[in-house]
Amino acid sequence: CFSPRHDLTLPQMALSDIRLVVVTWCEQVSQLRKEYAWVQVFENKGEMMGCSNPHPHGQIWASTQLPNEPAKEDRQQLHYFNEHHRPLLSEYLALELASPQRLVLQNQDWAVLVPYWAVWPFETLLLPIRQVSHLPELEENERSSLADILKRLLSKYDNLFQVSFPYSMGWHGAPSFMNPASHWQLHAHFY
Repeated sequence: CFSPRHDLTLPQMALSDIRLVVVTWCEQVSQLRKEYAWVQVFENKGEMMGCSNPHPHGQIWASTQLPNEPAKEDRQQLHYFNEHHRPLLSEYLALELASPQRLVLQNQDWAVLVPYWAVWPFETLLLPIRQVSHLPELEENERSSLADILKRLLSKYDNLFQVSFPYSMGWHGAPSFMNPASHWQLHAHFY
């Protein structure tokens, strides 16, 4: 649960409380990466997005195998890195920031954009400005600014139709067996 008050969604919480959620994600990923190849932090919000519990909450799934989508992302990021010596998603973010038609939000450490390959209505991609491979690498200021941009983004979703907006969100970070993971860029998908 995100809060002792089980009726509060992330955008309804105080920034300091959202930051505690971010810290928990970082701690859990750090701990689980020691044993599992893939650690997936995610949230399904709303019944139509597969949430079976009515109270706001996130989940963490850990596996010894790399799932299909992250495996595809890994192959593409590694291929690009081997050719260009820069992380693919970092380069993509730089292009989007230079011509910000698809930029939804930005703060000092994070950017939210509609990826040009979006297939879901209201799909966004959340990326750190600096190259970060996985959640535990976030510095203290980045954890705080992540809480800020999450609150702002999720409030915008809720305000689109004046409802608690349903979505699926998932963090994709470097698999545990990659150290270093110079080709990976941490990111979160919002569908």
